[in-house]
Amino acid sequence: MPETADWENGLREADNVRLARISLHLLDHHPGNVRADYALTETFCRSLAAEQQVAVHVVPIPDDHPRGEGEEGYRFWVTKGNRRLAAARHQQLPDLLCLIDLAKAGDRAGQFIDMVVENDDEFRRGLTAFEQAQALFAAHEAGASRTRIRKLTGRTREEVAGAITAGRLSPQTHQAAQQMNHDWTLEDLALLADFDGDAEALAEIHQRIGWGHKVRYAVEYIRTERAEAAERARVRAELEQAGIRVSDDIPSGALTLTRLADVVEGFDPGTHPTCEGHGVFLRSRGTPAPMAYCTSPQQHGYAPPETPGAPGALAVGSAAPAKANELERKLVIEGNRAWKASATVRQEWVASLLARATAPKPVLAWVARQLLEMPTPLRDKLTSARHTALWAKLVGNTDAASTAAVRPGRLPLLALAPIAVAYEHQMTVPDSARYIWRHDRTGAVSRPDARAYLSLLVELGYQPTLIEQAVIDGLPYRGDAPAEELEPEPEQAPDAGEAPHEPGAEETSTAVPQDADAGADPQTDPDVGDGGPYSVAA
Repeated sequence: MPETADWENGLREADNVRLARISLHLLDHHPGNVRADYALTETFCRSLAAEQQVAVHVVPIPDDHPRGEGEEGYRFWVTKGNRRLAAARHQQLPDLLCLIDLAKAGDRAGQFIDMVVENDDEFRRGLTAFEQAQALFAAHEAGASRTRIRKLTGRTREEVAGAITAGRLSPQTHQAAQQMNHDWTLEDLALLADFDGDAEALAEIHQRIGWGHKVRYAVEYIRTERAEAAERARVRAELEQAGIRVSDDIPSGALTLTRLADVVEGFDPGTHPTCEGHGVFLRSRGTPAPMAYCTSPQQHGYAPPETPGAPGALAVGSAAPAKANELERKLVIEGNRAWKASATVRQEWVASLLARATAPKPVLAWVARQLLEMPTPLRDKLTSARHTALWAKLVGNTDAASTAAVRPGRLPLLALAPIAVAYEHQMTVPDSARYIWRHDRTGAVSRPDARAYLSLLVELGYQPTLIEQAVIDGLPYRGDAPAEELEPEPEQAPDAGEAPHEPGAEETSTAVPQDADAGADPQTDPDVGDGGPYSVAA
């Protein structure tokens, strides 16, 4: 007979308690069960189906308890774990792991107290997203496959991948995230992986969360910002390798080749690279769009005008308009980034909407109205929506043949799919899509059409970003920062000879042309350097 270990001598047997697996047809909810909502989530139900169960506590049903029709076979009441019993019935499980508590069988008051103690938030605390990530990552490191984790926890493949990614974050990133005023989820934590240990990026995410933005949007905004910086560095290196002088600002007295061609008859920009004054202007912010200039335009027959207001004049006139132009340009750069980042977040939400099993009620009426009105985005893109890259991203593999097996409640979403793809394509892909949020340009989708589409998404539960909300409200976008943090704009005095502004007159921008960037001057146009092609010979 094996020797008894020392620690075994200190064990105490529990009286009147027995652990057993009990068939579901013998279990019933306690007649005094106070839980009104079992909150049966898919994750919770899948976890029980994988036998990741905490033992439920049961007591024998008294022999003299009156039984109703269909209750004759019940032998135990569940005192702790009525939610688990409801989930087990939902999943049609054969049995549950139970702790039979004979000591509480006759203690009616104790049974109700157990319900409180079992479920009181002061006694039970769920794991934070940080703790869940660490536990699931540790399980993976200990040999558990992602498939096993997914089955035993009831989580989806994406949730498990996110948890493992979040579990790899450094302690410094965890600490930075915990200092942010945000209710973290595993999905949100996984988004920080690109910036693990990057104090600057984490500080910007912290700031944007403080402004009220979602983590997903803040991360996408920074990704856009850094992608622009990387592309600027690449373009700059390419130009310098070609022997072209590159500057961060247009030199004083210089003219862009486009402007020079406008004011000098017969000037050919294609021959200018041989000029000693040839250079390229590449702003240090925004999407890189180099613009060639000449520092010695007089050599090509250009005579500077004597009056500041003459065509082609270089003088700005005062520091205030120059400062205003710079502030406006910064807003354009921020707006373009915000619009692009918003599209990424929005399209993820639209994909989840189109994947729902049942369409929300407003969808069908909105689809019918769109088909009757046939606005420009539908006229331009509806018939080719299925052939765009966005179709696979937002809709997946759905095709016409598969509609026969679709439940009727989902059909309005299939009708919405090509319309949503048409809108999303026109609001993100064409170059002029970046003008949609602006009042001084015309984009691929008009602001009223964009407002109608975004308003539907909001009605269906989407939470718009600030720039999307500005489009919905018909108001100018003034940046992501709260108003009190914005730099005040200087007052601009009218130029000499300019008529005073008349109240009620419709305002139009003379600084920004209504068409594309061709012909724009970087000294006056806030959007130059933020789009448009460049040829070294131009």
